[in-house]
Amino acid sequence: MLKFYFSYRGLLMRLRNGALGAEMDRIAGYFFSLGYKRASAKLYLSRIARFSHFAAAHCGHLESYSPQIRNLEGSVRSRSREGAAGAYDATSLKPD
Repeated sequence: MLKFYFSYRGLLMRLRNGALGAEMDRIAGYFFSLGYKRASAKLYLSRIARFSHFAAAHCGHLESYSPQIRNLEGSVRSRSREGAAGAYDATSLKPD
């Protein structure tokens, strides 16, 4: 999906080379599905790619954390659905 926003092969490789790797295509697809204008999506994707390169240099690549990221992603989504009707209860965020 990055090809919708960027056309240069070298740039596409750089965007996919950070800690987020292939997730960048998924993020680009998400922006597309939400109807982001091309200029806005390119700006956000560039900034995310910069962070991705920083994270790769300091923390490693996402593939090594993939199961933990998926679990966290599901947890965040379920909490956002729970809290959609009102504010979070602070006690629900405390560890068991």
